[in-house]
This record gives sequence, C-alpha cells and structure tokens, in this order.
Amino acid sequence: MSNSPFHLLYLGEDLAWSKLSQALAAAPRGSIKIHRAQSLNELFLVLAGGRWQAVALDVVAWNFQGLHYVDKIRSEYPSLPILALYSSAVNDLASKATNVGASYTMAIESLDSDTLLSAILATLADLHPHPHARKDSPVLVTFNLSDQAHNSRTQAISHALNNLLCVITANADLLAEHVTGSSNGEHSLTEIKKAAKSASDLMRQLK
Repeated sequence: MSNSPFHLLYLGEDLAWSKLSQALAAAPRGSIKIHRAQSLNELFLVLAGGRWQAVALDVVAWNFQGLHYVDKIRSEYPSLPILALYSSAVNDLASKATNVGASYTMAIESLDSDTLLSAILATLADLHPHPHARKDSPVLVTFNLSDQAHNSRTQAISHALNNLLCVITANADLLAEHVTGSSNGEHSLTEIKKAAKSASDLMRQLK
C-alpha cells in the first residue's frame, strides 16, 4: 500500500465492528485510518466534512436495514466504493448487496487483515485511473460545501425521509416472510412496497 493511509468510514453493529477492528490491528501500522459512524445521518455528515476513500457497511445490521443503506449511499455517491460486510449464514446476502450497489463483499466470519487489505487494494486500483475521485471526495459531487449552510435544512429533511423509507422497506421485507396464504396480506405488502418505491423515485428526482 502507499505511504498515505487509506481512510475508511464504517457503519454497522458491534459484531462486524469487532471483526473489523481485529483485522485492522493485524494490518500494517498506519496503513488504514477508520472512523465509526453511529447512524446513516452521521455517516452523511462525516462524508461531507472530509476525504473518505471508501465506506465499510454492515449489511446485516439492524435487521438488514444495512442492506438498504447500501442503496441509499450509492444513490448519493455513485463513485464511492462500498465494502459490504455480510454473514455467510444468510443465503444470497452477498449477491443482494452487490445488486443494490456494493463494490465489494466480505464475509464477517472470514474477515481478517488479508481479506480487508485485498479489498482495499482492489479499491485503490479502481480509483487510480480517476485521480479526482481520491483528491476530491465523492461527497463533493452531491454536497457543495459553500452552499451547505443554505441547504442544510433541506438535506436533513431528505435524509430523514430516506431513513423512513429504509425502515418501511426493511419491515415490509420482514413481514413478507410471515405472510403466507393470505391474499389480503400479500396485497397490502405489495401496495406498501409500491408506495415506498414511488416515494424513493420522487426523492431522487427532487435532489
């Protein structure tokens, strides 16, 4: 890796954080700098305030809301690398994370310094052909810092609505696993998902 540390932003629960911390402890000293965000809102705020080269996202977190966060982050920052940490005990979770925008996937159970460094080296390889993606944070594509004060209220409302949509969609997915043989229940879930998708599409058009 280069002499400059790789700046990684993490969002997720304690289990994945513990494995990630262990992997970092075994990595070359000073090669990776990491910050843990406590919420999606904080993640967006931290991204806006610094130069972060990638996000590590625990897609298992909060009953799989982390999976929906991948899509939210990708919609805000199309060029930002997202490393999805998933559980190999859940079928197709890695492919689902990739489908919603994850750049790389790593099983939490097998996460160590080697797999982490391999993913980061692959991230650096992708970024090298586009120097501006490293020197000018992907956040700057969406957030103009000079206008941030003027737009802060609108952004806060937008992020709050995004979080609400995440909760609605995540819980609809969970309910779908328990609704069997009930045409009324299945119809209601379909309508909830359609409404959430329409609201999400509208939010993107308004940004």
